[in-house]
Amino acid sequence: MSTDMKPVMLMGCAACGLGWFVFFIVLFASIKVVNDQQQILFFTPTERYIKNGPFTEIVWPHIKHEVRDAVRISERQYAALKHERTQIVRHIEGPELVFMDAYEALEGVYDKTVLQKQEYIRLIDKMTGEERVIMGATTLVPEPLEEAPDGIERAIVISEKNAVLVANKSSGIKRLVTKNDQPADAGPFVPAPYEEILKEQQAVVLDAQTYAIVMDRLTGQKRNELGPKQLHIGPYEELLNVSRKLKLEMDEYIQLVEKTTGFERVVKGPQQVVPEPTEEYPDGIQKAVFLTTQTACLVLNRETGQQRLEKTPGVFIPDQYEKVLEIRNKYMVLPNQAAVTRDVFGNLTMYIGASSNSFFLEPYTELVKMYWSLYDTPGATEPVPKEEVTMIDLRAHKMFFNNEVRTSDNVKLRLEGTIFWQVKDVIKMIAMTADPSGDVSQRAKSGLISAVSRATFAVFMNEFNNITAQAFQEQAADGFYVDRGIELQSLELTKYDMVDQETADILQLIIQESTNRINQLQKAESENDVKAAKLVSDIQLEKQRTELIKTQASNTKLEAVLEGQAAGAEIVESAVAFIDGLNASIPDVNDRTDLYKLHQTLDGRNIDTENLVSGQAQLYLTPSNLNLRLSMDKDEF
Repeated sequence: MSTDMKPVMLMGCAACGLGWFVFFIVLFASIKVVNDQQQILFFTPTERYIKNGPFTEIVWPHIKHEVRDAVRISERQYAALKHERTQIVRHIEGPELVFMDAYEALEGVYDKTVLQKQEYIRLIDKMTGEERVIMGATTLVPEPLEEAPDGIERAIVISEKNAVLVANKSSGIKRLVTKNDQPADAGPFVPAPYEEILKEQQAVVLDAQTYAIVMDRLTGQKRNELGPKQLHIGPYEELLNVSRKLKLEMDEYIQLVEKTTGFERVVKGPQQVVPEPTEEYPDGIQKAVFLTTQTACLVLNRETGQQRLEKTPGVFIPDQYEKVLEIRNKYMVLPNQAAVTRDVFGNLTMYIGASSNSFFLEPYTELVKMYWSLYDTPGATEPVPKEEVTMIDLRAHKMFFNNEVRTSDNVKLRLEGTIFWQVKDVIKMIAMTADPSGDVSQRAKSGLISAVSRATFAVFMNEFNNITAQAFQEQAADGFYVDRGIELQSLELTKYDMVDQETADILQLIIQESTNRINQLQKAESENDVKAAKLVSDIQLEKQRTELIKTQASNTKLEAVLEGQAAGAEIVESAVAFIDGLNASIPDVNDRTDLYKLHQTLDGRNIDTENLVSGQAQLYLTPSNLNLRLSMDKDEF
């Protein structure tokens, strides 16, 4: 071997060794040891195939393959495998070690659906739309194309107090499931396939005093449901109202009106009333009317439109189609009053207290109302308020007036006074005026103003009473009042003032002077009254002194009488002795008596002479005392 070939041979040996080296490396690398939880997926240009372990095999690098682990799923899991060619998904329920087929891929490992005892799930096939409902308690693996859009739902326990409204999705029909619709041993309610629970509704509790109105939405019919009960509203029903039953007492009633026909019925107490669903009671529960001899009620019959006045004492309840419009009290007319009513034709009827002291206002009549001007306060000025008058007072009326007037010499005065007037003919007054007091006031004041304006201020000052009386006479004779059935009884001026301040000041001075003069007169009269009173007292005192003197004189006289009787007895004895002593010398008793009288006269004169001599008295003698007579001849005289 030449030297030139050695390198070539060495390179050839090296290449051969390197080739074997690579071969063994590839060989050892191609040895696949697959355990019992693995598989190899081989890919060929035409197909795929798998080989599950455990095994050891040389897989040359030119062969496309994939080592896949088996899918281990527990008891509470399942695996979803999808075939790549058919796109069919299959579920494998655990526990399992899942080796996928050549064309399958793992979509996922999912937990099984666990349903408790009162739970259920609605599974819907996405391809066919078929539904199935699975109720717990169970563990569920859905079919590959099934889904549960609502998830796990709880079943509803149905009792007397609740119900379930269910709708069939295929037919659209709704039904209400109550406890009575289920077997006695049935558990919680689970809807059937194609049914869905719209809602759980509670029963409406109706006690013994309540009722409910329910309407069928399909037919529009309404019905009453009376308590006590648990009321379940049907799927096509609507609860319109829950109301209390109407309780009518002994003195109560209710008018029920049928809204569709207008028929009316009246129910009287005592009882409980449940109106029909189509009935209404616009006036509610009404009290019966208690009528006495002093009350009546006006009743309207809605069938005929006529009104009547019910006067029978007792409890009154209107019949059907009747309505109590108002309660009317009997009008009491006093003996000094009168009242007038007017019917629809304008006819007037008068009630006078002296003959008919009470009456009811009949239907279609009204009490005539008048509005009188009110002049009830002194100094009232126009315009005055008005008062409503229905009972006309037939007594005399008093009103005040306050007006300004000018005298003929242009002195402006303010006059205040009173007017008395009386109603004489009520019908005539109503026919002529609605404000008789205003008419009387204006007319009477106009007459007085006219009379005052014709006089000067001086004349008015001196003769205002006469002027007022003349104005009254003119007014009383005026037919204005007679036409209105009124009598003017008096017109009195109580006060007048000056409107102008300067004139008022002058009048004030005049009044002051007059007042001073009156005060002086009153002072003089007071002094005279004092003197007169003193004189009366003096006279009384003197009278008392006179009584005293008379009493003293009476006592003195009584003493003198007693003394005189004693002295007289002595004188009698002396006279008897004197007269009897002359019995022999002078037989005639008359002569003896005359002699005794002369003796006594001489003794008395001696006593008088002695008294005159001993005192300072002066003696005046008359011719009769001297027994002196002068006799002269006529010629000498």
